[in-house]
Amino acid sequence: MFEPISKDHILEQFDCGKPPLNIWLQQRALSNHRKGFTSVQIAHDQMRVIGYYGLAPTAVAANIFPRLIRTGQPPDPLPCILLGRLAVDTTVKGQGLGTALLLHALQRSVTAAGLIGGRAILVTAIDEDAAGYWSSRGFHATQDDPMLFFMGMEEVQLTLSKLG
Repeated sequence: MFEPISKDHILEQFDCGKPPLNIWLQQRALSNHRKGFTSVQIAHDQMRVIGYYGLAPTAVAANIFPRLIRTGQPPDPLPCILLGRLAVDTTVKGQGLGTALLLHALQRSVTAAGLIGGRAILVTAIDEDAAGYWSSRGFHATQDDPMLFFMGMEEVQLTLSKLG
């Protein structure tokens, strides 16, 4: 259902209602994917992109997390996986594609963390609506930034096991 972005995908018609997410897909996603900055996965209808997300490795200061995430003797900065973007075209909103993209991203994040390490998934909400979305999906705001959300890998695995 999902595949890596390629030059064959039609990006220009994508509109999720949030210009920064549209622009990133149309102007930066393919280049970032090719250069290894972000792994961009897309959903399409006859090659027209209708949804996407991006994952990238990152590291952040351990002190932004609650004690549960930084137990033991973690490195500082703490290795994490960044869910950099997730968006669905307005033509398919409310049909479950966003949830499917999120679950796919979570599954791939667990796999990646198993291979290279990673204590949590991070996502930055682009606005208050997005903050509400991430909160409703089980992500928690960090201590220092109400727009930066996380979910610990153990919680991700528990969430996936409940759904699968």
